[in-house]
Amino acid sequence: MRAVLFAVLACLTLAGCLGRGPAPLPPVGQAAVDQARQQCLSGGGRWAGSPGHGMLCFHTPPDAGQSCSRAFQCTAGCLAKSRTCAPVTPLIGCQDLLDDQGRVITQCVN
Repeated sequence: MRAVLFAVLACLTLAGCLGRGPAPLPPVGQAAVDQARQQCLSGGGRWAGSPGHGMLCFHTPPDAGQSCSRAFQCTAGCLAKSRTCAPVTPLIGCQDLLDDQGRVITQCVN
């Protein structure tokens, strides 16, 4: 009787594993680009080209254009020249920004 019970339990355990294959692989190539574009747009971003960087997802920070004098006052950076919060993220290329102490620093993102 125990042998039959063991056999039934073993079958039920193995049956739970059937139909489960390996985890699906992430998309590559154009499928990956399409997925990234869809995620960008559904998250409120703009899908646009950036010279030398291909297509990127750009977002407008909630504090874009607000006056600032230090980095911590902005979500994406305080622009040194205009003393306003960055209008977009990511900031591509070299930008003069204000740090948390209000000093001008140059940040380059390639």
